[in-house]
Amino acid sequence: MAKWHFNGWVITGLGQGAGFTSLDWVREAFRAQLGIELHPGTLNLRPESPADLATWSRVQTGPALTIAGQAGACDARCFPVRLADRLPAAIVLPEVDGYADDQVELVAALPVREHLGLADGDRVAVSGSGTRAVTAAIFDVDGTLVNSVDAYHIAAGRAAAPFGYEVTREAVRQALNGQYKFWELIIPDAAARSDKMIETLRRETMRHWADVLDQHVTVLPGVQETLEQLSTAGVRLAIYTGSRGESFAPLETSGLLEYFEFVLTGAEVEQAKPHPEGVLRCLDVLGVEAGEAAYVGDSVPDMGAGQAAGAVAIGMLTGAADSAALSAAGAHRLAADHTALIDILLPD
Repeated sequence: MAKWHFNGWVITGLGQGAGFTSLDWVREAFRAQLGIELHPGTLNLRPESPADLATWSRVQTGPALTIAGQAGACDARCFPVRLADRLPAAIVLPEVDGYADDQVELVAALPVREHLGLADGDRVAVSGSGTRAVTAAIFDVDGTLVNSVDAYHIAAGRAAAPFGYEVTREAVRQALNGQYKFWELIIPDAAARSDKMIETLRRETMRHWADVLDQHVTVLPGVQETLEQLSTAGVRLAIYTGSRGESFAPLETSGLLEYFEFVLTGAEVEQAKPHPEGVLRCLDVLGVEAGEAAYVGDSVPDMGAGQAAGAVAIGMLTGAADSAALSAAGAHRLAADHTALIDILLPD
């Protein structure tokens, strides 16, 4: 994936990064263009060797994303990267006179020093994460192609209410991100959490699902354009969802399911995400090597499955997880929406 890399020493900056990354317009711009919901502050590096400095100098002359300055602030050029081959981040290069040639300032969705265990003087590897055009793209469904995450909250809430239980949006997201078993969050009393009760609540949830699906679930904005552009470019398309296909109806009625050569559901695999079985099966059917493919999803298990399969794991901010959780799960790139996604999958 990396087109370039260099090593840098961690140094202490001027302490202005927290103020910059807390500005509303800065946060909105980074989320829209890079999918990064900024953690306050920046990480500062100095290239380790003359060769590393030369690499950084070459990078600065290449393509970059531009963050337009507001309220008198300067513009900045941004380069998507991975730190220590683990954490998606971006180098920010302010377009001001006198900016030091050997200064590298980075932002991320997580506190980088704490997350990577870094201190002044430590070495960290920086790798460019600009992607080449992929040969295949495999998509999750819920929260990635359709906006069904909140619909699950509604259906489960309707099922649980007659029994005196409350379903929160946070519980749905925690379960979808693999943090907890869903009904254990909803029924905190273990004595009341019998297999019979859980089965009853599951059955009631699905009884409500048809109406909730019809009233609340739609294809996410930009999906049709994404699939059209990928198909026109010759990219092979597949679906791998951990569900049993309960949310396929909006894709079917809009004719979008026809774009996919292969569709695989959780009912057809032995190992659930984050195990890579489903992604690998899609790659096998498509006849595409993992390194030439992307797995696009919105949850922590999605990122684990994509990474474990050897594909490019792209985290969407349209569903279950925020960019901090997706970053911690090892996403290679982040996308706020399908407009940003197409720029990653089909770079100029």
